[in-house]
Amino acid sequence: MYKLQIQLGRRAYKSFFVNNIRHSSNFFDLKNTPFENVSGKENESSDVKDLNNMYSNMFESQQISTSNRAMKNEGNDLDDINKEINDFFGTPSFDTLDTENKNDIEEIQNPQQFIDLVKSDSKFCIVSNSKNPFYNLSMEDFIFRNTPIDKANLASPFNSQRLMLYINDKTCVFGKNQNPFKEVNLKSKLLKKNGGNYDLVRRYSGGGTVVHDIGNVNYSYLTSRNEFDQKFFNSFIVNLVNNYLSASQNHVLDVQLNTETTRNGLLDMNERGDITCNGYKVSGSAFKIALNKSYHHGTMLIDSNLREFSKIMRPKLRKSEHVNNGIRYDMEEFSEETDVDSVRSPIENLKKLTNNALSSPEQFIQILVNGFKSLFSNNQKIKTYSIDPESVDFMEVYKLCTENNLKNSSKGFTELATQDWIYRHTPSFKYTNKTTGFYYRVKKGVVIDTNDTNNNIQINKSLFRDDLMV
Repeated sequence: MYKLQIQLGRRAYKSFFVNNIRHSSNFFDLKNTPFENVSGKENESSDVKDLNNMYSNMFESQQISTSNRAMKNEGNDLDDINKEINDFFGTPSFDTLDTENKNDIEEIQNPQQFIDLVKSDSKFCIVSNSKNPFYNLSMEDFIFRNTPIDKANLASPFNSQRLMLYINDKTCVFGKNQNPFKEVNLKSKLLKKNGGNYDLVRRYSGGGTVVHDIGNVNYSYLTSRNEFDQKFFNSFIVNLVNNYLSASQNHVLDVQLNTETTRNGLLDMNERGDITCNGYKVSGSAFKIALNKSYHHGTMLIDSNLREFSKIMRPKLRKSEHVNNGIRYDMEEFSEETDVDSVRSPIENLKKLTNNALSSPEQFIQILVNGFKSLFSNNQKIKTYSIDPESVDFMEVYKLCTENNLKNSSKGFTELATQDWIYRHTPSFKYTNKTTGFYYRVKKGVVIDTNDTNNNIQINKSLFRDDLMV
């Protein structure tokens, strides 16, 4: 285990963050970002705009070879951000993690302490001890919704940046605006509903489908809407990890390069802002902007079971070839869709790509926590907290909020695990069974039209089921 030591000029950073990042080009122009109506079909409320960018390249073959060259040629904001970070960070040194840092974590003792912390005007890191995806997503959602912000002075510097870190055990997570029937192999024996160990979760943010296990780390960086920049935090991670790897003797390339433009054994960012290493995707991101705040969350593949991941993801839909009057045409299983598709990319673990130089989730967490503290300390101590279900039960958190008339619109734990949330929130689609010829038009999970006369489908009453599919 290593300790990341970053020297940063506090006054210089303050100027950099408040002035430079806030005024990056396209900063307020969401039309020029991937945040607004990515598929061109979503209708988001003005209050909550879910940004459909989550792992959107995670599982499909796609060329990344031109990404670095394109970023350099375009002279975009990413180059400026990288330069600023490198200028202020310099080259950090590393030494063995001492016992002081190991013990520099305060455990949250009860729900009220958690509520008070979240509502305080302060920066902090929080690491979940739970591996339960419903618990961790509830934590993230509660913190996001209840972090204070001065609505009367939105242009003033934000003082409550937060970093949330958690590891989910075997979980398949898909976007708020996605169709699980299309994205996930719902017949996989690995899913809990079929006797396996993987949970199926629809998250509150948009974007694509991803699979979690204890070999990857989920990070979530929260800031104000004014001070949010889509490329900043991933660029920050790239610089932190590369400085860490550069100090290591063991980051020699262990697999063949997938592109010619990537750096041997180091992290890069492609044109979409995804983190790659040696041409393989190792992290994907999603963004959410609401309530004058924003967060950027993503996952980092360290040592995951990628073979199982491939068995849970539904294979890319193949078009069936039909002949009509001598004319060949393609017919897809799904049509009339309003959902967001996952775009798939080759993925790999950092443990393999860095030749064990970065081999554990704990390493990555320590790097990120130390980097966050150094970047945002500004002459004030930033604490790291741990949260555990035994001490902080979210049902108790919600109860306390109600009893004390505290505004809390989060449903979190009470909603995420329900079948209604998982399936009934699926956008409208039409599915055609290519074997039987039966079609099903589905709205909010319910069949509204079909030619199926064999399965006792009741229009506007019967839920669409995976056993109706090939």
